[in-house]
Amino acid sequence: MFVARQAVLELTYTAHDMAPFAQDMGYVDEAGTVKPPFTWDKERRLILRAKLDAVFFHLYGITDRDDIRYIYSTFPIVEREEKSAYGGKYRSCDLCLAYMNALAAGNPDAEIKL
Repeated sequence: MFVARQAVLELTYTAHDMAPFAQDMGYVDEAGTVKPPFTWDKERRLILRAKLDAVFFHLYGITDRDDIRYIYSTFPIVEREEKSAYGGKYRSCDLCLAYMNALAAGNPDAEIKL
């Protein structure tokens, strides 16, 4: 699945020592040279992780929103940190649920704005 592949590449290839991985993933320019690593962007990484979570929930048949909320609730430290940082919102859970809607609608590349 291309959505997962691209997200994994961007989450993983953040330093030059991962260039062989990026090359194996086909992240090269026209000359075959590995492109530069992705910049570490905390917000972008949160979005990509939520998108991956949605893909995996979908693949495992976990589509009930209450089940997804429960699974996210089992990460209390992440929940506490996000609620502190995002004005009481558990942003990764909210993003994941929004991406679940996008996947169900057949739009895996949707850009979610919360």
